[in-house]
Amino acid sequence: MTVQQSTAADQTIQASTGQSAELEHDTETTHPLTIINVAEVDDAGSAQIETQMTAGFLVDLHRRGLLTLTGNIRPAHQQDRLTGKTRSKVNKWTSELLDNNAIIGNISIRLNPDSSHYELWHDDETGHINMTIEEGVLDCAVDSLSRIKAILAAASNQLGSFDLDTRFQVRIWLLNNEQAAKVATIYNTRGDKVNDSTAKYAYSETREQELARKLVNGSRHLGQDNIEVLSNSVSASSNKLTAFNTVSKALEASWKGGPVSEADVEGQASWLIAAWESLVAARPEYGRLSTPKRREQRATNIASTAVVIYGLIGAMSTMYINRVDPETAFAHLADTDDEVDLFSWDNPRWTDAGVVTPTGTGDRRTTRNSFPTRQAASRILHEVMNLDRSATT
Repeated sequence: MTVQQSTAADQTIQASTGQSAELEHDTETTHPLTIINVAEVDDAGSAQIETQMTAGFLVDLHRRGLLTLTGNIRPAHQQDRLTGKTRSKVNKWTSELLDNNAIIGNISIRLNPDSSHYELWHDDETGHINMTIEEGVLDCAVDSLSRIKAILAAASNQLGSFDLDTRFQVRIWLLNNEQAAKVATIYNTRGDKVNDSTAKYAYSETREQELARKLVNGSRHLGQDNIEVLSNSVSASSNKLTAFNTVSKALEASWKGGPVSEADVEGQASWLIAAWESLVAARPEYGRLSTPKRREQRATNIASTAVVIYGLIGAMSTMYINRVDPETAFAHLADTDDEVDLFSWDNPRWTDAGVVTPTGTGDRRTTRNSFPTRQAASRILHEVMNLDRSATT
């Protein structure tokens, strides 16, 4: 079932198979606005409205001033222009809408009963329940403003590939300002967001994330037995090397292979799996250890810390780009008895670089995982393995 706005002066939305929004009209009338084939649902302690609308109809509502981009509680939408994560999210949805494969879910818009007049009525001919809005406009006080902005952006994009007959399930919240603020707050704060390790392991949005998943699943030294996929961190009592998000973010930040096709991903993943074999041959702690052995390793050296893993991935990227044999390069990392181990907490390289710092509690130390320290770790590992870092920076 699609939703269509008719060309009649009362702006009836017709919910019939195969129909889509008419964007060109002879008049610019606004009210009354009749929405055909709605259903009442109970939520937030009162009745709300469910219906379907096409992208074209949502665009037309906004053009006519019947749908305003106002009321949203997110600070990013209260600025003159979008920035940061909200902008990235809108841009990604816009791109996916242009490809006609976006995952949008339900769209929420709001009609304030304190400043509007509407009625629900039964059409004896069709059997539908319809909603006629005599006064008032729809807004975005509850949710969905990012998605609506993406729909508007895709519709106006010069590429012209977005199908305006795309149907969306729409909830019309009948809430005053206080009620809308409550629902919006619950929408945006209640419940725990799925952590990045779990989300990226389940589905890869980028080629680098896909590389990380194929590396972890394909290496006999990694897998879910050695990589935490349900949390962004690893418990001090765990036998696991690190969290999946650490491996994924390191590849996203440092890998210069630039995979584009599936063949690129498969080829580079195979190289990474083979390189990890060479790494474990030189440094067994990057493979699977028992819980007592992993605890001993963490107490002895910083090899399994996130900042060092970032540095290692950066070094592996250089090996791949410069066609350096990983076995030869990683041999320089092997622990020897005649000097301080490279990854030892006591190695002054890491303290001098600011990677290892005091915690402020007795003699305890920790590692700092920031952009400068990740760069420092990468630099140290490049120097130790005689890798030309200038070719990839």
